This record gives sequence, C-alpha cells and structure tokens, in this order.
Amino acid sequence: MNLDSATTDILQSLLGGRSVAALATLHEGRPFASMIPFAAMTIAGRLRLVTHVSGLSAHTRDMRATPDVCLLVTAPESAGVMPQALPRVSISAVAEFIPPDHPHAAVVKAAYLGKFPEAADLFHLGDFSLVAFEPTSARLVAGFARAMTLSAESLAAALAGSQPG
Repeated sequence: MNLDSATTDILQSLLGGRSVAALATLHEGRPFASMIPFAAMTIAGRLRLVTHVSGLSAHTRDMRATPDVCLLVTAPESAGVMPQALPRVSISAVAEFIPPDHPHAAVVKAAYLGKFPEAADLFHLGDFSLVAFEPTSARLVAGFARAMTLSAESLAAALAGSQPG
C-alpha cells in the first residue's frame, strides 16, 4: 500500500516521536494491557520496536509464554480534537527476547538507550531483558474516518521515508 506523505508523517510522528505504548498480552488466558517505553529501529533491514522489561512484570512472563502481542501508540490528547479522531496505530507483533550474546544485542541496547539514556542503570540489574517486537501487521487510524491496515513491509517503508515499489 502506498501511503501519502501526510499519512507517512503521522506514522513517523507516532513511532518516532512517542515514547510509550500500551502492550497487550495474554495473561492466564485473558487479555492484559500494560504500559511500556519503546524505541523504533531497523535491524537487518526490518523494523523492530524495542523495550527493556523486568522479569518481575506480568507482561514479561506473558511474552515468554505467548510471544504474540499487540502494541498501541496514540497521539497526545489535544484540545478541540475528539478522542476518536486522535491518530493511533495498533501493531500486531511477535516478541523476541534479546539475550546479551545475541548478534544484535549491542545495537538494540544502543537504540533503546538512545531514546532513554536515563535507563542505563537498569541494564545492571539481572532481571531485566531487552525485547524486540517484530511487526506482522498494523492498523493505522490517521484521523476521523481515515483507517487502514498496513503490512509489516508498508509500515517499515513508511518509517524509512519510502514506499515499497
């Protein structure tokens, strides 16, 4: 799907400019949502959203048990804009835990700390893990009555500033 420049700008603003996502996991057979900080990056030519999570968190245990997740990133509320018209993207993804010896561990850590330098001390705690989310599809609402489904490739291309040919 080819996106116009305004829609591409919305995606870039959401995934590059926002720092928090709602993370939906399956918890003991039921839906569960939590908040996570995230950074967007490209690894080996593929878009990844990355986070750093504690093993004490329910969502971490949930992702280890069932790596299929969904992330929701929304634009900030704005005076005079109906909540239904706020841009947002819901991204279905697969969570991959990135151990310290993973070939991409250093670049994933650098991307996360590039956005959240204040989190550096958390990397010294043994119960924290890096997680890379590989998008499988996305549902973008670019404004009121402007919804579309995007493939993982279209999402990555929009964030890279180009569209697949």
